[in-house]
Amino acid sequence: MKKFLPKLSIIAIALALLFTTVLAQTITSLNATAKGKGTISSNLDKFDIKSVMVILKENGEADFTFYTDLQLRGTGTWSVGKSLSDGIDLKITGGIVSGNLAGTGKLFLRDDGKSIDKLQIDGKSKVGDRKIKVNFVADKPEP
Repeated sequence: MKKFLPKLSIIAIALALLFTTVLAQTITSLNATAKGKGTISSNLDKFDIKSVMVILKENGEADFTFYTDLQLRGTGTWSVGKSLSDGIDLKITGGIVSGNLAGTGKLFLRDDGKSIDKLQIDGKSKVGDRKIKVNFVADKPEP
């Protein structure tokens, strides 16, 4: 029995670490802002993004604010697939330039699970058939 106790302890610790890692990769809500560089572009306009704010609510709703020379907003829903490292799936249902966007996107977080790393959205305006693309990369954190 004494021979098996150290092995059993190692297995128990390994399982505890694995379980903790899996729990750390789940997310139920988020309120994050990031400075960085990016663009919102369509066949008519292009806006340089200076920062973004993302609010992911517990009920699955999402709000986005893009700070350019203007303040542009978007709304939608969010979900996490198998792993947070694959990004957070976004479904855009409104907002961004004229308030009528439908599309999909991905939000990637940094390793801390709380900070924005990058955001990508591809959509189409519900009126006027304009394609809209959002690409944003957050500034690297200061050490």
